Amino acid sequence: MKLGEMNWPDIRDLDKERLVAVYPIASFEQHGLHLPLLTDTIQLDAMVESMDGKIGDRIVCLPTQWLGYSFHHMRFGGSLTARSQTHIRMLVETVDGLIGAGFDKVLVINGHGGNSADLRVALQELKETHAETSVYGASWWGVAAPALDSIREAGPNGSGHAGETETSMMLTLRPDLVQTDRLHPDGGRPPSVYAGRVEHFCRIDEHSSRGNFGDPTVATADKGQRMLDATVNCLVEIVDDILGERL
Repeated sequence: MKLGEMNWPDIRDLDKERLVAVYPIASFEQHGLHLPLLTDTIQLDAMVESMDGKIGDRIVCLPTQWLGYSFHHMRFGGSLTARSQTHIRMLVETVDGLIGAGFDKVLVINGHGGNSADLRVALQELKETHAETSVYGASWWGVAAPALDSIREAGPNGSGHAGETETSMMLTLRPDLVQTDRLHPDGGRPPSVYAGRVEHFCRIDEHSSRGNFGDPTVATADKGQRMLDATVNCLVEIVDDILGERL
């Protein structure tokens, strides 16, 4: 079900104990030379639409929030961002509205890595003010990681941002927006063995000349469809685990 297509009496009369409210959050930011600014939003729209087709009797979906936290992309023209404090308030107050409407189980599906830190803070704030509700956050690439790894071919550093995974998905969803003559591997990672264990916030342009991380040259539409299907299956399982009180 799509919340935005319902009227308030219909929403009032829903059996909300049997429903999870799904709130997708994405971004409007550069994705290298070959993918559009709305890549994260297009991908997440498709995932939630597929979820609605599979389990529409168990979820109520919001439209994807396209403005995220993308400060680290702003030196590449066209990217838009909210400040972190603004973004957190957007997340908290949107979920506040869902809880006020009677939805006490909410799943925030994240489609952009830059949103992750703000989402964690928002979940903390929501628990402080809504102690008896259950609000979950899930980044699609994280919850589907084992399934995605079984499909990927570019190795552990091949998918970061606008790499193999996102380019494959976009070749499936919107091939007309993928500029296949501009595919280049890019993005370097610090050589230190501690690089993955030390917090260091960087801009994308500090480590990538084109704005992507990973290798989009190995992307295919076939892999993209399999990646999308695997991700949606994981998200459906999460909804069922929430309703079954296993999460």
